[in-house]
Amino acid sequence: MTKPLQLPRILQKQLFTTQMALKNGLTKKDLRYLCENGIIARLARGVYQQADHDLSEDDQAILATLIVGKPSALCLLSALSYHNLTDIIPKKTWFMVPAEKRTQHSTLRLFRTTQPRWNIGIQKETGYWVTTIERTLVDCLVQRKLLGTQTAIEALRKAIKNKKTTLSKVLDMTMRLKVEHRIITYIEALA
Repeated sequence: MTKPLQLPRILQKQLFTTQMALKNGLTKKDLRYLCENGIIARLARGVYQQADHDLSEDDQAILATLIVGKPSALCLLSALSYHNLTDIIPKKTWFMVPAEKRTQHSTLRLFRTTQPRWNIGIQKETGYWVTTIERTLVDCLVQRKLLGTQTAIEALRKAIKNKKTTLSKVLDMTMRLKVEHRIITYIEALA
Protein backbone atom coordinates (compact mmCIF):
# COMPACT_ATOMS: atom_id res chain seq x y z
CA MET A 1 0.00 0.00 0.00
CA THR A 2 1.41 3.38 -0.99
CA LYS A 3 1.57 6.31 1.38
CA PRO A 4 -0.75 9.21 0.38
CA LEU A 5 1.02 12.16 -1.23
CA GLN A 6 1.71 14.99 1.21
CA LEU A 7 3.28 18.40 1.04
CA PRO A 8 6.92 18.40 2.22
CA ARG A 9 7.33 20.05 5.64
CA ILE A 10 9.62 22.78 4.27
CA LEU A 11 6.85 24.00 1.94
CA GLN A 12 4.12 24.05 4.57
CA LYS A 13 2.90 27.39 5.99
CA GLN A 14 4.65 29.42 3.29
CA LEU A 15 4.25 30.48 -0.31
CA PHE A 16 6.24 28.41 -2.76
CA THR A 17 6.91 28.29 -6.48
CA THR A 18 6.89 25.37 -8.87
CA GLN A 19 10.68 25.45 -8.86
CA MET A 20 10.80 25.21 -5.06
CA ALA A 21 8.41 22.24 -5.17
CA LEU A 22 10.53 20.48 -7.80
CA LYS A 23 13.67 20.99 -5.68
CA ASN A 24 11.88 19.41 -2.71
CA GLY A 25 10.97 16.18 -4.49
CA LEU A 26 7.54 16.94 -5.99
CA THR A 27 6.73 16.66 -9.67
CA LYS A 28 4.37 18.80 -11.71
CA LYS A 29 1.96 15.86 -11.66
CA ASP A 30 2.17 15.85 -7.84
CA LEU A 31 1.35 19.58 -7.77
CA ARG A 32 -1.68 19.00 -9.96
CA TYR A 33 -2.82 16.14 -7.70
CA LEU A 34 -2.35 18.25 -4.54
CA CYS A 35 -4.35 21.12 -6.09
CA GLU A 36 -7.17 18.84 -7.25
CA ASN A 37 -7.48 17.28 -3.80
CA GLY A 38 -7.54 20.60 -1.93
CA ILE A 39 -4.20 20.14 -0.16
CA ILE A 40 -2.63 23.18 -1.81
CA ALA A 41 -4.10 26.23 -3.54
CA ARG A 42 -2.78 27.84 -6.71
CA LEU A 43 -2.50 31.61 -6.11
CA ALA A 44 -0.97 32.61 -9.42
CA ARG A 45 0.83 30.96 -12.27
CA GLY A 46 3.57 28.90 -10.63
CA VAL A 47 2.80 30.10 -7.07
CA TYR A 48 1.15 27.90 -4.44
CA GLN A 49 0.40 27.67 -0.75
CA GLN A 50 -1.03 25.14 1.66
CA ALA A 51 -4.84 25.29 1.29
CA ASP A 52 -5.64 25.96 4.96
CA HIS A 53 -3.09 28.79 5.31
CA ASP A 54 -4.40 32.39 5.18
CA LEU A 55 -2.45 35.12 3.42
CA SER A 56 -0.96 37.71 5.79
CA GLU A 57 0.16 41.18 4.63
CA ASP A 58 3.71 39.85 4.37
CA ASP A 59 2.48 36.88 2.32
CA GLN A 60 0.68 39.26 -0.06
CA ALA A 61 3.90 41.23 -0.55
CA ILE A 62 5.86 38.02 -1.13
CA LEU A 63 3.21 36.82 -3.60
CA ALA A 64 3.41 40.10 -5.51
CA THR A 65 7.21 39.83 -5.61
CA LEU A 66 6.97 36.26 -6.93
CA ILE A 67 4.54 37.42 -9.64
CA VAL A 68 6.41 40.52 -10.87
CA GLY A 69 9.94 39.47 -9.92
CA LYS A 70 12.75 41.60 -8.58
CA PRO A 71 13.57 44.42 -8.49
CA SER A 72 10.23 45.54 -7.08
CA ALA A 73 9.04 47.11 -3.85
CA LEU A 74 5.80 47.60 -1.93
CA CYS A 75 5.01 51.30 -2.32
CA LEU A 76 2.52 54.17 -2.09
CA LEU A 77 -0.83 53.16 -0.54
CA SER A 78 0.29 49.61 0.33
CA ALA A 79 3.43 50.98 1.99
CA LEU A 80 1.35 53.52 3.94
CA SER A 81 -0.77 50.62 5.17
CA TYR A 82 2.36 48.54 5.94
CA HIS A 83 3.76 51.38 8.08
CA ASN A 84 0.33 52.01 9.73
CA LEU A 85 0.10 55.55 8.35
CA THR A 86 -3.38 55.33 6.83
CA ASP A 87 -6.79 53.93 7.64
CA ILE A 88 -7.44 53.19 3.97
CA ILE A 89 -7.28 49.49 3.18
CA PRO A 90 -5.86 49.08 -0.33
CA LYS A 91 -7.98 46.90 -2.62
CA LYS A 92 -4.87 45.98 -4.58
CA THR A 93 -1.21 45.58 -3.63
CA TRP A 94 0.73 48.60 -4.92
CA PHE A 95 4.18 47.68 -6.24
CA MET A 96 6.94 49.86 -7.69
CA VAL A 97 8.55 48.19 -10.69
CA PRO A 98 10.78 49.21 -13.61
CA ALA A 99 8.91 50.86 -16.50
CA GLU A 100 9.07 47.79 -18.75
CA LYS A 101 7.34 45.41 -16.27
CA ARG A 102 3.76 44.35 -17.08
CA THR A 103 1.26 42.04 -15.42
CA GLN A 104 -2.35 41.04 -15.88
CA HIS A 105 -2.76 39.96 -12.26
CA SER A 106 -5.95 41.44 -10.81
CA THR A 107 -4.67 41.88 -7.24
CA LEU A 108 -1.72 44.10 -8.23
CA ARG A 109 -1.46 47.79 -9.00
CA LEU A 110 1.90 48.48 -10.61
CA PHE A 111 3.61 51.83 -10.24
CA ARG A 112 6.00 51.79 -13.18
CA THR A 113 8.88 54.24 -13.05
CA THR A 114 11.87 54.94 -15.26
CA GLN A 115 14.04 55.99 -12.29
CA PRO A 116 13.14 53.73 -9.37
CA ARG A 117 16.40 54.37 -7.44
CA TRP A 118 16.47 50.98 -5.71
CA ASN A 119 19.37 52.04 -3.48
CA ILE A 120 17.52 54.97 -1.83
CA GLY A 121 14.87 54.41 0.83
CA ILE A 122 14.20 50.73 0.18
CA GLN A 123 13.99 48.39 3.15
CA LYS A 124 14.71 44.73 2.42
CA GLU A 125 12.43 42.31 4.25
CA THR A 126 12.43 38.51 3.98
CA GLY A 127 11.04 37.73 0.53
CA TYR A 128 10.15 41.28 -0.52
CA TRP A 129 11.20 44.92 -0.48
CA VAL A 130 9.21 47.89 0.88
CA THR A 131 9.82 51.62 0.73
CA THR A 132 10.88 53.19 4.05
CA ILE A 133 8.54 55.55 5.89
CA GLU A 134 10.34 58.63 4.55
CA ARG A 135 10.46 57.34 0.97
CA THR A 136 6.80 56.34 1.15
CA LEU A 137 5.76 59.81 2.34
CA VAL A 138 7.84 61.54 -0.33
CA ASP A 139 6.52 59.25 -3.09
CA CYS A 140 2.93 59.84 -1.94
CA LEU A 141 3.40 63.61 -2.04
CA VAL A 142 5.08 63.48 -5.43
CA GLN A 143 2.40 61.13 -6.83
CA ARG A 144 -0.50 62.96 -5.17
CA LYS A 145 -2.63 62.58 -8.32
CA LEU A 146 -2.69 58.81 -7.75
CA LEU A 147 -3.60 58.93 -4.05
CA GLY A 148 -4.95 62.40 -3.46
CA THR A 149 -3.21 65.24 -1.67
CA GLN A 150 -5.32 64.77 1.45
CA THR A 151 -4.22 61.14 1.94
CA ALA A 152 -0.54 62.06 1.56
CA ILE A 153 -0.71 65.02 3.95
CA GLU A 154 -2.67 63.05 6.57
CA ALA A 155 -0.05 60.28 6.41
CA LEU A 156 2.76 62.81 6.84
CA ARG A 157 1.00 64.40 9.85
CA LYS A 158 0.34 60.98 11.41
CA ALA A 159 3.97 59.89 10.96
CA ILE A 160 5.25 63.04 12.66
CA LYS A 161 2.62 62.97 15.43
CA ASN A 162 3.40 59.30 16.24
CA LYS A 163 7.15 60.07 16.11
CA LYS A 164 7.81 57.55 13.34
CA THR A 165 9.85 60.17 11.50
CA THR A 166 10.68 63.87 11.51
CA LEU A 167 10.26 66.64 8.94
CA SER A 168 14.04 66.89 8.62
CA LYS A 169 14.30 63.19 7.68
CA VAL A 170 11.51 63.59 5.11
CA LEU A 171 13.22 66.70 3.72
CA ASP A 172 16.52 64.79 3.54
CA MET A 173 14.76 62.04 1.55
CA THR A 174 13.34 64.63 -0.89
CA MET A 175 16.87 65.88 -1.50
CA ARG A 176 18.27 62.37 -1.96
CA LEU A 177 15.49 61.65 -4.49
CA LYS A 178 15.96 65.12 -6.07
CA VAL A 179 12.26 66.04 -5.82
CA GLU A 180 12.35 68.80 -3.19
CA HIS A 181 11.11 71.37 -5.72
CA ARG A 182 7.89 69.36 -6.18
CA ILE A 183 6.85 69.03 -2.53
CA ILE A 184 8.68 71.72 -0.55
CA THR A 185 5.47 73.78 -0.20
CA TYR A 186 3.74 70.92 1.64
CA ILE A 187 6.65 70.42 4.00
CA GLU A 188 6.96 74.15 4.67
CA ALA A 189 3.24 74.31 5.49
CA LEU A 190 3.68 71.61 8.16
CA ALA A 191 6.82 73.15 9.68
